[in-house]
Amino acid sequence: MKPSLRTAALLLTVAVSRLVAAPFTFQATNLPPDLLLGFRQNGGAQELVVDLGPVSRFYAAAPGSKLTITEFTAAQFTNAFAGLDNIGFAVFGAVRADGDPVRPLQTVWATRKRTGSTVQSDPWNRVSSFSLANSATRISSIGSGTATFSSANPAGRDNTATAVVLPASNPNGYSTYLGTGNLKNTFQGSLENVTPQDFASGTEGLRSDLYEVRPGSGESTYLGYFELTPAGAMTFTAAGGSTQVPPPAPTLTAITHDGGRSTVSFTTVAGAKYSLLGTGPMGILAPSSQWAVRATAVVGTGEVMSIVDTTADTDAFYAVLAEP
Repeated sequence: MKPSLRTAALLLTVAVSRLVAAPFTFQATNLPPDLLLGFRQNGGAQELVVDLGPVSRFYAAAPGSKLTITEFTAAQFTNAFAGLDNIGFAVFGAVRADGDPVRPLQTVWATRKRTGSTVQSDPWNRVSSFSLANSATRISSIGSGTATFSSANPAGRDNTATAVVLPASNPNGYSTYLGTGNLKNTFQGSLENVTPQDFASGTEGLRSDLYEVRPGSGESTYLGYFELTPAGAMTFTAAGGSTQVPPPAPTLTAITHDGGRSTVSFTTVAGAKYSLLGTGPMGILAPSSQWAVRATAVVGTGEVMSIVDTTADTDAFYAVLAEP
């Protein structure tokens, strides 16, 4: 009988140990409201939900300043997804029953993708509190569903206080409540931006504008934009400020082609960033802002500068993009 008693005691110790090793780690709060960032990949088995902290952090950012998002790691991202192509991301938050000392109940924060990197998207419309409540409920459910999954699993690389990797099939997970991007048909459009098939091999980031949508009528308030780079880094650039004023459009002064190398020369303004965009005859009807980046960007000096494109194309069309 004594050996049996020792075995029972050992099993009880293991059970208690497992319970203690799975602490509640992830917790998105409603007071003050936190912003959440969600990632998923088309056909992927996992998704990543990130707590970006109180929304006040983004209001407090100096106009035109850039914040680096550090709440998730490269290791978490690469463990969750097979590369950076076909990655959807969205940022969102909501004022729920706990309230907010500044903003009314059912206020929603939601991103909207840009169609061109330098052109702000159309603001979301403010709508009734009743309509926003349906969206706010889904947003709150993403936070609580992620927290529930986090608390039921051991803390570790993929389960931290600010980021959790969870199965895409989780019934209380990100995809369940985001749906096709519009919070299960409760929001006026998709919050999600999706990287193209060749995103990881490019040089241009993907931008989504962040808006505060309060109950009421008229346009929502623009707060700035999030940008995901082909290297997997994410930043937030606050609205306003001198760094947001676009430099004057450059003037192309010369284009020469020699031995598979096209040299494009153009005027610059000191400190502005210039990228060479290009396309073939099939893409000439598309807006130049949607043309592919053909060479590494350069920083203007105030003098005429040149960018070289190495191409075997017999017919190529170029434009130069100027950014702050």
